[in-house]
Amino acid sequence: MRCGCFQGERLTTDAGTKSLKGLKKTLFTLPARMVFEMKILACTDDRLDIDFHYCPLVAAWQSQGATNERIAELCDIAMQGDRGIARSFGCKLELGETIANGYDKCEIRFKRLE
Repeated sequence: MRCGCFQGERLTTDAGTKSLKGLKKTLFTLPARMVFEMKILACTDDRLDIDFHYCPLVAAWQSQGATNERIAELCDIAMQGDRGIARSFGCKLELGETIANGYDKCEIRFKRLE
């Protein structure tokens, strides 16, 4: 989480704001959107909803023979960085369906803390 908080502080500085529009601009760039096959569903100052249709981490873990249970654990660990980034923007990160849990997409939702 600390690494994500560190990255998040840099991203808020680069964006010049804690708006989730700034997060979209600085983190979810066109190259990132292409790699993760992202679809941005909503983007406001207080909410950012993205579906990822590919995860290179899951693909790599699968190619190494990791079990589904281990992949889910590794995904949760990897998402700690994203939770730290969310915290830096004054938000929480919510996950719906995930590729690591056998779905065809990861539902990533950043929501402003009340």
